[in-house]
Amino acid sequence: MILEKLTVAGNDMVNVPAEEKTLLDLGVAQADVAGLIAQAKQAQLEAQCQHARSFAYQAKSDGLAFDYLAAQAEFGEQSAQAEAAKATWLTARKSIKAHYPKP
Repeated sequence: MILEKLTVAGNDMVNVPAEEKTLLDLGVAQADVAGLIAQAKQAQLEAQCQHARSFAYQAKSDGLAFDYLAAQAEFGEQSAQAEAAKATWLTARKSIKAHYPKP
């Protein structure tokens, strides 16, 4: 786990390993270490979720969005074909969001 940005004693650091020994060696107070590690863990979970969602959208949803846009262009926005394509696309997006909930 990494802390993207950390300021200790007025010094800005980037990409600091979120490890107790490293943080203590850098001068972080013992009382702050657990919170910083938890912060890094949360950021990692959020990044993993975002990556998984992005991959799933590309694999399962984006093509359906193009089908919806094509149906709108070909048959009109209020057509049954466009509405059905929209429902299919939104169902796929909802399924992905349920499968990869944000932490």
